[in-house]
Amino acid sequence: PGTMYAVDSSRALYTIDITTGAKTLIGTVSANAGTTAGLAYNPANNTIYLTSTGNDAMYTLDVTTATATLVGAYGDASVVMHGLEFDTSTNTMYAVSGGGTNFNAYTVNTSTGAATLLGATGLTSFTNLGYNSLTDTMYATNSSTDSLYLFNRATGGVSLIGSLGGPTNPNGLAFNRDNGLMYMVDNNTDSLYTINLATGAATLVGSTGSGNLLGLVYVPI
Repeated sequence: PGTMYAVDSSRALYTIDITTGAKTLIGTVSANAGTTAGLAYNPANNTIYLTSTGNDAMYTLDVTTATATLVGAYGDASVVMHGLEFDTSTNTMYAVSGGGTNFNAYTVNTSTGAATLLGATGLTSFTNLGYNSLTDTMYATNSSTDSLYLFNRATGGVSLIGSLGGPTNPNGLAFNRDNGLMYMVDNNTDSLYTINLATGAATLVGSTGSGNLLGLVYVPI
């Protein structure tokens, strides 16, 4: 099996046991990353990416040393980029802002960090992204509606699939292509869930323990 990683807003970096939900601290992300949020993985270059809501920028993350290396600024001071996800079908990084007055979706240049506007999500509050590489489908959750959506990669808009039915502040999403399951952390219930991608219903895996987990990513072997 691969490894599930999670990061909280205070830069604490964990591995997550996908059978129990339990987290294990493995380090603290370097301070240059500011307030840490979403995670994404590009298998082509074996690179994990990290978004900073404090610095409005994207970083690469070495999980062995917990060192964050700046890729570049998004170039828009209004973004609060919580959601981050890599689409392997087109080698495109997607990101969603969920703060202040900016609730838009973007593509992000993985060489420079520059964000290009796609359009409004139609949601408010924090939106997170998860990509099913087996079906080439992008999903989103939202912490205001506690629901699962289909994410339109052409427009940045979303369409409702259904309520999560339990989690009350959904955050990081991560797809495990080894078992075909989408995982999600919720930092009100401090738990790990799997999500039924047809209905939106969340199924509890177990407690992650108290904290503020925002980013989640699965790295296969």
